[in-house]
Amino acid sequence: MCSSIDPKWEEIHRNREWGKYPTEYVIRFVARNYYNFPIRQRVKILDYGCGGGSHTWYLAREGFDTYAFDVSQSAIQKVKLRMEREKLNVHLDMCDAMNLPYPPEFFDAVIDNFCVATNTTAEIKEMYKEIYRVLKPGGKLLTAQFGKNTDGYKTGICLDENTYSEIDNVQLYDVGKTHFTDKAEMKTILEQTGFMNINLDTILYTDRDVTIEQIIVRADKPKEK
Repeated sequence: MCSSIDPKWEEIHRNREWGKYPTEYVIRFVARNYYNFPIRQRVKILDYGCGGGSHTWYLAREGFDTYAFDVSQSAIQKVKLRMEREKLNVHLDMCDAMNLPYPPEFFDAVIDNFCVATNTTAEIKEMYKEIYRVLKPGGKLLTAQFGKNTDGYKTGICLDENTYSEIDNVQLYDVGKTHFTDKAEMKTILEQTGFMNINLDTILYTDRDVTIEQIIVRADKPKEK
């Protein structure tokens, strides 16, 4: 069985604090697709690679049936303590992003905020297959990747055509692997996985004099025929 486990992430989450509040495009995705559900507790949403748990916290506060996992024990422990303090119910697991412990066709939505992006091209393809497996027919994916206009692309150690480590970018240097993509690659990978209704947006901004390009993708698993 293949594995994408990188011990670097345990070191990162053990020694660093991450943001506590959700990203705007995640809120927009959830609001547009699921706020009108009369019983939110019946909507199962997976925070894929939850890290510090900002989106886990948001989903649980909004009343959804929230699941989250991470490869880092320290990350899961921090999220668990936060959920307990705020009396929020969340299903937490520590596992490999390429081998999820959930049954097929289980989730209404999967939200990936730069977890998949920290892997090689081959691993990324396998992760999207795993996401597709656990989504219900008609389920939705939100995924975020780094674009090739991000500072540091093609610097550091080349792991495959578009994946690097030790990147010349203060925000990405010490986070292990980072994959840089574009809309054409994302569309191809997701179409080959089986997704449809693929919508791609780009966010380009500067943070501490570093240019970051984010490619935000929404896609659907086909409904049953």
